[in-house]
Amino acid sequence: MIEPVIQERKTDVSRQLEKEMTQLGILRDVLSRSGHVATNVGSILDSFEHRLARLETTILPVYQQTGNLQRRQANTEKTLQELDYVIAFYNVAGQVEGVVRERPSSIGVPQYLEAMDRLAEACRYFEQNNPQSVEIENVTTLFEAGTDALSKEFRDELKKYQKPVPPVVTLELLDEEELSEDTISGVELVPPGVREDLRAIASWLDKHGNTDRLTVYAKLRSDALSQSLQALRDHQRSSSIERGGNPGSINSPGPLRTRVAKMDTLPKSRTEKISNRANRMLKKAMAGQLASRRQGSPGHASYSLHGTLSPQHATTPGIVGEEGLEDSDVELYLNQVTALHRLAFAELLLAQQLVPEDRVTRTFELILRDPMDQLVAEGENLAAQARRSVGRGDHQAVLSILAMLRHVTSMQPEYDRLLTNCQTSIRSKFAAIINMLQDTCVKALDGFVESVKSDGERALPKDGTVHEVTSNALIFTEQLLEYATTLSPMLQRDPNISAGVANLPRGVDQSLLAKGLLGAYIKRVLVNLGLALVSRSEAYGDPTLRAVFRLNNYNYILKTLHSSELLNLVSLVEPQCDKLYNDQIMEQKRLYSQSWSRVLHYLVNHEDVPLSVIQAGKLRDRDRQLIKDKFAGFNREIEEMSKVQRSYSIPDRELRESLKRDNMEYILPKYQAFYDKYMNVTFTKNTEKYIKYSPADVSTMVDKFFDVAA
Repeated sequence: MIEPVIQERKTDVSRQLEKEMTQLGILRDVLSRSGHVATNVGSILDSFEHRLARLETTILPVYQQTGNLQRRQANTEKTLQELDYVIAFYNVAGQVEGVVRERPSSIGVPQYLEAMDRLAEACRYFEQNNPQSVEIENVTTLFEAGTDALSKEFRDELKKYQKPVPPVVTLELLDEEELSEDTISGVELVPPGVREDLRAIASWLDKHGNTDRLTVYAKLRSDALSQSLQALRDHQRSSSIERGGNPGSINSPGPLRTRVAKMDTLPKSRTEKISNRANRMLKKAMAGQLASRRQGSPGHASYSLHGTLSPQHATTPGIVGEEGLEDSDVELYLNQVTALHRLAFAELLLAQQLVPEDRVTRTFELILRDPMDQLVAEGENLAAQARRSVGRGDHQAVLSILAMLRHVTSMQPEYDRLLTNCQTSIRSKFAAIINMLQDTCVKALDGFVESVKSDGERALPKDGTVHEVTSNALIFTEQLLEYATTLSPMLQRDPNISAGVANLPRGVDQSLLAKGLLGAYIKRVLVNLGLALVSRSEAYGDPTLRAVFRLNNYNYILKTLHSSELLNLVSLVEPQCDKLYNDQIMEQKRLYSQSWSRVLHYLVNHEDVPLSVIQAGKLRDRDRQLIKDKFAGFNREIEEMSKVQRSYSIPDRELRESLKRDNMEYILPKYQAFYDKYMNVTFTKNTEKYIKYSPADVSTMVDKFFDVAA
């Protein structure tokens, strides 16, 4: 079994071996053919390499010669170009001299600047490459002449339009409620065509290092701005004179602004609108002053006050003698503050078009410097006039300063935006105006408190009416009401006044805080006024007249507080204010009622005739004499009292009638009982001599109290 298997395997191996031997023979044949091919390819490559070497040896010299020729050609062309470039510089002076010697405006600014650019390029070439050339003198001289011509053209064109903005246009700017670039751009400081030429000239001069023209530009535009402001002042003053009014009084008839002849072409309604707008700010600021300069109680024209509006302490602005603060000056200043902002805005827009961007701010500062200094100086002058007026007792002058301060403060945000990028020295000028006006107001307000004390020493009214210092103090404080917000920063400086509003809730809005601060100041005035009245009234020898005087003044103060917003303000810091004054009034009424004591002495006393004796008709001589003495004493005292009290003055009708009513209720029942008791008693044969006045007669006499004409 094993042998057949072995034999079969040997057979398979033999067949496989034969097969492999066959394949090996084939492989050897293929390998032999590949060797022959490789040998042939190597021979071909060696032949190709030899041929390339021979080609390189032949072509390389030709290539090198060709490259040299190309370089020579390029050098030749470049040399010719450079020669043309250099020759052009030698010819440029002759080519552009005819243009440069003319005025830029006569041949056109763009063409002139093109010629100047060629000269500038020639100058740079000779300076860098041939500074010893004779031609450099020609181009440099011509270039300098052209630069001078451009500078002169720039300056002459600016001077040509260095005209003040017409006052009519300025007033229209003041009339604008909302200011924008579109509005301001309507102010044509320089015509558009000229502006384009100036912009081109300015750009060229700046590019070539000529910065002097910025100083010239700033000086010319600053002068134009100052002239515009002066033209507005002159126009306002002349308008006031033309309508025949007093330039120092806001009582002058007619509108406070009239237009120049050119305004006749405008519609009448628009003319009146622009004319009136120029004075609107001052009239609004001082609207309450004339209305408050009244004599008498609030709302009562016949209220007679002692010494009110006397020449020594006149309260009407304008009646202050030499160097007084006039309303027209304040009006002009208010308009100048607004006008400077509007016109400066226009100058800024113009500078942004004509001055390089990086130099606009500096140029704008130079333009504003002199007009701002003038504005500060005018404000200082008005503040000095106000201080002199206050020193003479005209504290109404501080209201004009407050009107100025309120307007300047309202303009501060607009000035801050306008001067955002300017130096602190310029921005601080406007802040200095505010600080100066605030300092003036603070001193004036403190001075007013002191004047309340000192004026209390002036002569007392003989009839016990309201004292001048009381009326003036209330008028002045009432006029401060509309300036509560303006006064707030100044009043906060005073620690005593600030302490007075400590009871207000935390986080209270600024409006209420301002009213509280003003209320604290008014309280200080009222306290000092009360002390002055009490102290001075001690000079009255008659205690009844003293009571009448205090009663009149306390009543006047309380009614004024009620008739205005003063009480609301004072109540913020002194809630019991109304009660305190009512208590003082009641106390003075009580003291006044004591004037009846001498009359009552004869009507009610312990020494009297018994009623039983009267009814029995058994009067003794002693009883008859007692009754006679009572009637005679009553008649004498009531007559004397009537005579004296007719000379007293109670200017407030309500208070006057109240006192008369109290008198009647106080005395008539007592006299009626006395009269009824003894009317039918036979105590004398001459009854008319003793029973002179019936109760009705006494009532009539009392009704004539406080009436000197009765």
